[in-house]
Amino acid sequence: MNYIGDKLKNLRQQLGLTQTEMAAGVISVSFYSKVERGLNDIGVNDFLEILKSHNVTPKEFFEDIIIKDNDEKKLNGLVNRFIKVATEDNDVEINKVIKELDKIKIQTPFIKFSKLAAKLIANTHDKKALKRLTTKQKNQIKKMIFQKDTDENEYYRIVILANIIRIYSFEEATFLVKGVIRRYDSSEKVESKTEVALSGLMINYINWCMELGKLDYCYEPLNFLKRLPEKIDLAFTKILGLYFGDLIKQKKNEAKEIRVILDKAGYSTFVNKIAK
Repeated sequence: MNYIGDKLKNLRQQLGLTQTEMAAGVISVSFYSKVERGLNDIGVNDFLEILKSHNVTPKEFFEDIIIKDNDEKKLNGLVNRFIKVATEDNDVEINKVIKELDKIKIQTPFIKFSKLAAKLIANTHDKKALKRLTTKQKNQIKKMIFQKDTDENEYYRIVILANIIRIYSFEEATFLVKGVIRRYDSSEKVESKTEVALSGLMINYINWCMELGKLDYCYEPLNFLKRLPEKIDLAFTKILGLYFGDLIKQKKNEAKEIRVILDKAGYSTFVNKIAK
């Protein structure tokens, strides 16, 4: 990518200068012209001298990089906050996160996708909302989940799928979950945040299986959950895995103890939604 050349050209056009005026006698016009086109690399001293000639500081010149870096840090914080409030069904906080995403200056495809995901989950995260969706709306959501644009969105696709898995028929959901398990079982390295999203998908699917009394369908996702690393970030979903395992084995007292502990730990909203 010809970043410096493109930036110099944009700056020159903003200042209303010719290439001769922009070169400012620091380098030849022909050399400068090739810098703009990405054919020549400009030396650091010459580059700084040209900026100085036009009263432009390096900070001003690279301002978009600084903004982008700050935006990425802000986005990471918002993503973590969003996952938490989505799990808690906290509509007020979900909408606050959406407003914060709107404030990010550089709206990259990933940020736009993040906002879309947040709005989608805000509007469909409970059973009643899902039932109100038309067939057309469901098809649009399904298309969005699997539309490929950037690799970063793979994580968000799993987050969305985990939250709106019931938009599919049970048979469709089972096919998707099995496909996800096969894919990530064969992956050598998975990002920590993706592991958390995967564990959430498994738990929501298992919970659905339990509600329908389809216990045989629980074993594969439960085993996948067990194979995930022993990390603090995965503690909550792994505990839920133990809970569902106890239910399947008819260990009702052990399962009840886990519900009580989770309730005391502040997960009452979630506890009230899971199968007993």
